[in-house]
Amino acid sequence: MTSTKLERSRMRRKVSRTVLKSSEEGRPSSLRQQYADETTDEDLRNIAEKSPIIKLAYDELDRFSWNEKDLVAYEERIMDLRKEEAILEYKLEEGIEKGKIEVAKNLLKAGVSVNLIAESTGLSQAEIVQLKQEVA
Repeated sequence: MTSTKLERSRMRRKVSRTVLKSSEEGRPSSLRQQYADETTDEDLRNIAEKSPIIKLAYDELDRFSWNEKDLVAYEERIMDLRKEEAILEYKLEEGIEKGKIEVAKNLLKAGVSVNLIAESTGLSQAEIVQLKQEVA
């Protein structure tokens, strides 16, 4: 065994003895259990506020104690967030497309060929020809 493997093995044995000893004394058998017992609902809310993923998980677990009104409000909020996400994604794609068109117009003004503009922007040659007519 290498020294790091040996050290890890010794550490595991030491931890195992400590866990066994603490469980015999009636203490939590792991730090995770200890901290879980000491964590308040307020602590969980504070943690959840800092991480959207943890917030979502916390809300999912917390849902089991909600009444019908709370569940409906939660579902509506989730739907609103998904709508906002879809709108942002659509607007991003729209902005990218407008950017390609603007670049194509500028390249047309600079005298660059339709084929090169099509390759550079990903726009079709038909779209570029139409833009060329608008620019002229």
